[in-house]
Amino acid sequence: MKRLLLLALPAALGAQDLTVRADKIFAQWNSTHGPGCAVGVARNGTPIFTRGYGMADLENGTPITPQTILESGSVAKQFTATAILILVGEGKIRLDDDVRKYVPELPEYGRTITIRHLLSHTSGLREWSNLVADQGYPRGTRVTTQADLVDIIVRQKSLNYPVGDFYSYTNSGFSLLPTIVERVSGMPFAKFSNERVFKPAGLTDTRWRDDYTAIVPRRAQAYSRRADGWHLEMPFENVHGPGGLLTTVGDWLKWNTALDQRVFGAVSDSLLSRATLTSGRQISYAMGMINGTYRGVAEWQHSGSTAGYSTFLARYPKAGLSIAVMCNAAGAPATSYVRQLADALIPDIAPVAVFDTTTADPARIARFTGVYRDDRTHDVSELFIERGQLRIRGGALLRALRDGDFLMGAASRLRLTTAADGTPTGARILAADGDTLTWSFASAARWQPTEAELQAFIGAWHQREIDATWTARVEKGALVMQLRPGTQFTLIAAYRDAFEGGAYGTVWFTRDKKGAVKEMHLGAGRVWDLSFTR
Repeated sequence: MKRLLLLALPAALGAQDLTVRADKIFAQWNSTHGPGCAVGVARNGTPIFTRGYGMADLENGTPITPQTILESGSVAKQFTATAILILVGEGKIRLDDDVRKYVPELPEYGRTITIRHLLSHTSGLREWSNLVADQGYPRGTRVTTQADLVDIIVRQKSLNYPVGDFYSYTNSGFSLLPTIVERVSGMPFAKFSNERVFKPAGLTDTRWRDDYTAIVPRRAQAYSRRADGWHLEMPFENVHGPGGLLTTVGDWLKWNTALDQRVFGAVSDSLLSRATLTSGRQISYAMGMINGTYRGVAEWQHSGSTAGYSTFLARYPKAGLSIAVMCNAAGAPATSYVRQLADALIPDIAPVAVFDTTTADPARIARFTGVYRDDRTHDVSELFIERGQLRIRGGALLRALRDGDFLMGAASRLRLTTAADGTPTGARILAADGDTLTWSFASAARWQPTEAELQAFIGAWHQREIDATWTARVEKGALVMQLRPGTQFTLIAAYRDAFEGGAYGTVWFTRDKKGAVKEMHLGAGRVWDLSFTR
């Protein structure tokens, strides 16, 4: 099902051309039997195309239209940042203020965490959603409130890394910002946002999901696909600030126009002010928004994903173009959809980069197979050969480049390193965003521990900062971990003393000088090292 609005388009692209292109991009969602997407395009502040594809509510047969309310995911971060920046403009907050000035419950971590660090994901704070999952309650299994969220953040005695040293995307920093707004303004965050952010921008269909039980007319339900069909996948929580914004594609187009027209004054510039790490490297993340490029043109954007919602909002300032896509199907590639529309609407966009790939030398790549450990998070990657090419198990094909590196994904380079005798030592990943990640070579083959070796890890392991106990036992030759009654999983051996824990990341153990197992550690993308004692 689709609902359409077309206004005057530039002569270079006729209305029918854009309709045909959009219909092709969203063809898989143009159905009355599944969820879909809403799309909006504006040129120089004027909407030129809005349409809905698929269904907003499968139980009641309600189609998606441009007026359908969906959830933002992390695109909400720029709205939260705007609330903070309004207070900065009024002199009530400084970007370089110590966060503890407003949240004194937060521990001291050596270096000062500032408001600027929270806005740019450079604080080092651990991801709150990982922490509650590590308690045995992944998101969606119990209702989490804003107070719960703040509580678990301020109980963390350690950070992922020294403040400011790295960019590591986390919702925790943005989760503290609504509390700061409330304590400084004396107003509930939702009320402050409505009066100082939404209304001035002309957003009539935008609100925070601060009460997930509230009835919201025209809201689309969110879904994920399972073997037997579509199932509801809704965010049953009251957390908002890092996400949790209910809105429409039409309001998002108005929002971009308000920023272009500087309705909030200098806030428009601040949102795009890129952060700088302690090393001096500038990153593309600014303040709730990514200030980057796409195929040679400036792109100001953010993506979002919450439960079954998938979204992307972008501005292409040189073309005066705004594109919004909001989907209610988990995994729908909203980012790709926006960029396919940008490809059609920006006439001077650069060609897609083509890398100089070559056929891999079988003898050369054979020595690199084995298990690798991410030096930051301990995440496990296993390289193996399939049909003469190097692959990451469960992940991407590594395409050989003529200079000896490998293309990893769309634009990152993987450079494998060896000792003087040619044995592998690790890898350096030159990420597309300018970051450099390192892997250490852990073993040539997966560890196959004996049952006697596994016995060294059994027991109750407690983590004080999340007040959780993980109990390890050996069962049928494998190490089984129980978080709470009814919640358990089997660890998969990776390299000596380390295991893969599926959604929980990597579990590894460290020993004392006598070789006795001393601590258990948990690492994942957004929680680098959570230490447990027995």
